[in-house]
Amino acid sequence: AHLEGTAPELWRQCGGELDAFVCAAGTGGTLAGVSRFLKDKDPRIRCYLVDPQGSSLYNKVARGVMYSKVEAEGKRLKNPFDTITEGVGLNRLTANFALAIGETATAAAAAGKTGLSLLSGAFKASDQEAVEMSRYLAREDGIFLGSSSCVNIVGAIKVARALGPGHRVATIACDSGVRHLSKFWNPEYVAKHGLSPVADGLEFLLPQ
Repeated sequence: AHLEGTAPELWRQCGGELDAFVCAAGTGGTLAGVSRFLKDKDPRIRCYLVDPQGSSLYNKVARGVMYSKVEAEGKRLKNPFDTITEGVGLNRLTANFALAIGETATAAAAAGKTGLSLLSGAFKASDQEAVEMSRYLAREDGIFLGSSSCVNIVGAIKVARALGPGHRVATIACDSGVRHLSKFWNPEYVAKHGLSPVADGLEFLLPQ
């Protein structure tokens, strides 16, 4: 669906002029499908993962190892990992994500057997950054987004800053805030986790 639908739509909207694409991964279908299409169109396009806190995918891309601190013995909680974001991040390697990083389903099970990755790197997005971004976009642009979208946009800004002025960076706003009213957009829930937004601008974005 993303190889034949999402990616061509994005390509058309950008008029075939794009320097980088970034998004988070759940199963990895969006990242793998869009990255494959864009790299086929122009191998110079750089594709990146942005990963929420607690997920192991950042370390898989950056260091080749599936590991997160919350996976350490005695630290794992009932939920998959410590984050209020929903729909993105994972602590296992899916077939889709294996394709994105150049590992076939067979190679994914055999350490060291990798192919050509579609990704140029990875960035992190904390819960605080995602929450702050959601409120910033609502306040400044009138856009009401869910946690996955805000993780993606945090990633897009980090990629843009890394590449410098004059580059076109794309991501996907994939969920509405309407589906996140009980947690991500609930002031009491956010405050309970010490994530109440306080920023006026984009000063909340952490160095990579």
